[in-house]
Amino acid sequence: MKLKMIGFATAITLLSSGPTYANQSHETNTVYVQAGSYIGPQSSEDQRLVSELIKQIQSDHKLSGQLELTSRNGSVAITGRVAEVTMIYRVVEIIKRNSSVKNIDVRQLDT
Repeated sequence: MKLKMIGFATAITLLSSGPTYANQSHETNTVYVQAGSYIGPQSSEDQRLVSELIKQIQSDHKLSGQLELTSRNGSVAITGRVAEVTMIYRVVEIIKRNSSVKNIDVRQLDT
């Protein structure tokens, strides 16, 4: 194991920044996903699709952020925030795997 030497001033800065800074490198990525709501009724197929996509996205431990999914006739809209731009692509790839998805709208997904 390699240990990196840091200066005294750096050590003081790390210690004074509290446990949040120190714990950041040890946290696992977590994504919070929930079903959004369209105005009007949502078909049972769309409800099933959103539920399935939520499970698939939540099982990916490389994602971090807060998302909301809605579906209307197989067109999935994603809103919310992810930690990095590459995670937007990752979410899209997960959703594209589902054959029931006809279209994906990520215009309201941000970092």
